[in-house]
Amino acid sequence: MTRAGEAEAYFAAGVQRLDAGDPDGAESELRRALELQPGSAETQYKLANACKELGKLAEAERHYRGTLALDPGRAEAHNNLGATLQLMERPDAAQASYGRAIALKPELPQPYLNLGRLLQQQGKNDAALACYAQALERGVEPEMFQHLFDAARGERTAQAPPAYVRATFDGLARQFDRHLVDTLDYHIPEMLSNAVRALSPPVQMDILDLGCGTGLCGEHMRDLARHLVGVDLAPNMLEMARGRACYHELVCAEIGGYLSAREGSSFDLVVAADVLIYIGDIKEVFSEVTRVLRPLGWFAFSIEQPSQTCESYRLEASGRYAQSLAYVRELAGTHGLAECSCSNVAIRKHGAQVLPGQLLVLKKC
Repeated sequence: MTRAGEAEAYFAAGVQRLDAGDPDGAESELRRALELQPGSAETQYKLANACKELGKLAEAERHYRGTLALDPGRAEAHNNLGATLQLMERPDAAQASYGRAIALKPELPQPYLNLGRLLQQQGKNDAALACYAQALERGVEPEMFQHLFDAARGERTAQAPPAYVRATFDGLARQFDRHLVDTLDYHIPEMLSNAVRALSPPVQMDILDLGCGTGLCGEHMRDLARHLVGVDLAPNMLEMARGRACYHELVCAEIGGYLSAREGSSFDLVVAADVLIYIGDIKEVFSEVTRVLRPLGWFAFSIEQPSQTCESYRLEASGRYAQSLAYVRELAGTHGLAECSCSNVAIRKHGAQVLPGQLLVLKKC
């Protein structure tokens, strides 16, 4: 085999491993490919992506810059370099990289999203609004950027568009679990499992995991399940959940549509870990969850505490929804759900702050 052919084989193997969610293996293969063909911008780029997924940020930066030295017009590399620099706490350099990505490829959604969120984290809300407005003017992912624009402007909408939720999570699927633990200090699935177990549940329940993501709740509750169903909008997240091998059934669907299509009295436990943050008006969710629960079945979920006093719910500048505890309790009473437990918890980190919220377990009377 020629040197070029050998490099091509290593490159193909590396890309295959990267796509399969194995950045360690991908890094090894791609390094070999780059040694054999150091002038390949594509190999540099894929190696940078593998390093970024592994948290090797300095190496990722080096390889993104190597990519751009060979191919200065690659907008995706500018965007990913920006994300790497942001993780390295170099926001000004990250902002410049996102700006170059937008200038080079105005139809690419991710740089607008990354730049807008960075500007919001810096308290530059007007600049973030201008970024989202620019995306809208150019017709880039209108549902997603309208939602972000509304959130930054303080509008009140009922629910995040499915396209926004799908786009938010599909691109993060492979790094999602590491991001939750390392960056967000996120433990809601474990805490929800503990809250349910504290009520001495029967073994071998039929469990529905709404917005199952990569399957963290399923992993914590698999021993309680006779039949465990996971539902999520993002196909890439469902692929990660499938890899945990703890679900009997995984469904790609919007949770409202899934619930309305199920027969009544189908489940003993419905779980929703950080799902209601994408739905403001949760009356219909409560109605459908109550319908699909069997008598004495449980609904275990988390909510984020509103940043300002509100009677029911508000759309936060982050693009997430927060419900007041009074609103949730009113809905529980309306639908015949008795409160078994309610705990004040830290939902996740948001920059240097900790976002407060509640974990609740309700029981169908």
